Amino acid sequence: MTEHTFAVLAYKESPFLEECLESLKKQTVPSEIIICTSTPSVFLQDLAKKNGLQLFINPRRSGIANDWNFALSQAKTEYVTLAHQDDKYSPEYAEEIIQAAQSRKDALIIFSDYNELVNDSRHTFIRNSSLNFFVKRTMLRLCFGNKNYRVDNKQRLLAFGNPIGCPAVTFQKEILGDFKFDENFSVNMDWKAWYDLAQKAGSFIWVKKALVSHRIYAESETSHGIAENRRQNEDKKIFEMIWPAFFASILAKIYSLSYTNNSH
Repeated sequence: MTEHTFAVLAYKESPFLEECLESLKKQTVPSEIIICTSTPSVFLQDLAKKNGLQLFINPRRSGIANDWNFALSQAKTEYVTLAHQDDKYSPEYAEEIIQAAQSRKDALIIFSDYNELVNDSRHTFIRNSSLNFFVKRTMLRLCFGNKNYRVDNKQRLLAFGNPIGCPAVTFQKEILGDFKFDENFSVNMDWKAWYDLAQKAGSFIWVKKALVSHRIYAESETSHGIAENRRQNEDKKIFEMIWPAFFASILAKIYSLSYTNNSH
């Protein structure tokens, strides 16, 4: 029996889903792979059958946070990665993450670095640097220093933004307790989740290797959230949980500058 599950978050008919599944099947250590959705279709049924995977259908369609909670509940292994359907995972992802997790049994989440797989009108390319990357990596380096884990003052990591790439995160289910993604958030469920988990005893572990390629394209949910200002509004809400309202507003405006090249 494997220790780790990729619970693939599938929504409608992503043209990149099969590419994601192929990357998960090429892992250097075996992991369970399941597909979870609240938008069942023949497309997903056929893809699950083609790849010999179980397809779990969420009977309650009420937003992304609920879908993520459902997917997390379907995985029965100790470690679970909520794999995003548009993204690709390096063959060493599961091996590196599990090895890091086993080095500290108190790990709440284990996450790797990542790069961006950018799809524009002309071509697809890997992006390793941008204003967004600079902001996030600076926060991580300042917080973690020479260590790859953080036990105390985990909130400090999140005080100036969300430096953790959600697709690169693995959860250790046994010590999550009653954790659930907050359904009051439609875009920043991940940042709010790290904030909630930072209140718990246990460590955050950072694997300092780019093991995930997060796809950036105009039709992604992230790009829609930015275009509709939902992400910026939710940024402000989280900053207000950490800072006085006036300073939170200033931080939210500055932080929004890092979204400049998120959709291209």
